[in-house]
Amino acid sequence: MGWVPVGQLLRVACIGVALQAAACSSDGDGASTSGDSGDSGDTGDTGDTAGSAGSAGSAGSGGGDDFGGIAVGAGGGGSISSGSGVTGNEDSCDGVDNDGNGIIDDVDAGGDGVCDCLRIATLGEPGRWGEGDVFEAWLNKRSINGAVDLNDAELTAEELSKHQVIVVQDVSVIGRTYSSAEVEALSDWIAKGGGLMTLIGYGDPDERENVNTLLEPLGVGYDEQQILPRRGGSTIPITEWGGAHPVLDGIQAVGVDTGYPVAGEGTTLATGDGHDVLKALESGDGRVLVWGDEWITYNSEWVEHPDYQVERFWLNAIKWLTPANECQVAIPPNIN
Repeated sequence: MGWVPVGQLLRVACIGVALQAAACSSDGDGASTSGDSGDSGDTGDTGDTAGSAGSAGSAGSGGGDDFGGIAVGAGGGGSISSGSGVTGNEDSCDGVDNDGNGIIDDVDAGGDGVCDCLRIATLGEPGRWGEGDVFEAWLNKRSINGAVDLNDAELTAEELSKHQVIVVQDVSVIGRTYSSAEVEALSDWIAKGGGLMTLIGYGDPDERENVNTLLEPLGVGYDEQQILPRRGGSTIPITEWGGAHPVLDGIQAVGVDTGYPVAGEGTTLATGDGHDVLKALESGDGRVLVWGDEWITYNSEWVEHPDYQVERFWLNAIKWLTPANECQVAIPPNIN
């Protein structure tokens, strides 16, 4: 064998050390493949990463050396190029934007369109006729947290802060009226990013009074005269929609039965027999939907009317009410 220059031997030795160091740093749960190298002193692209935090030695935070196309990072060990310990997978409800897409806890393991981490609550009691709790049962099957039943709970800042979305059901049975302190707490919660949806239609004056008390600071509410009574044993399909809006995406018909017209502030999204039956409005960082009926919580509307898009309507509504940087997941296009 001929003579090999000392400098070349040293270079080979350095490459071997670098490879060993890279292998040692890859001590996470899964495997990592390095990407293209960057310029000398940069980390380069990290490539695809299957491991958890601490798995990618090539993804250090900077100051790395470039050895013949192998970028060896000096820091980190996360699975993205920042080396910050971010896992690159959004698979847990930890209040962290793990995949770096700007959305916190956007987890939907089942791919059903409901964020697994969604913190949603219902106020009042579910439907009192037949299977009126299908909405809550549907949520409980699709998210880790399920639906928290607040029923007649006092609305305090502490209680409200636990939830991202609140759906007001039948509040005629809570046995009291809401206080000014509760109304103020709810308004503040909405302004800070909370999403509120109200339903109505049980024909009890206490219900309309209680819901209107909660909505009063927003300048919207329900009129007194009931509208759209059931005809021929079936609910009335609402088919007049107010143009492009995320809540209306894919919606052609949703049924109502003896509801109340919605009046006041907000953008009208649906009408029936000349009355507004759905309004949307924003207050501070929060959003509000006011729907003029309650039958969309009933089993009959989900299974007995194949021409209605009740499930799709709920998915759209919840997604729109949820803060834009939290728990936003894709809605499957095949859900009706």
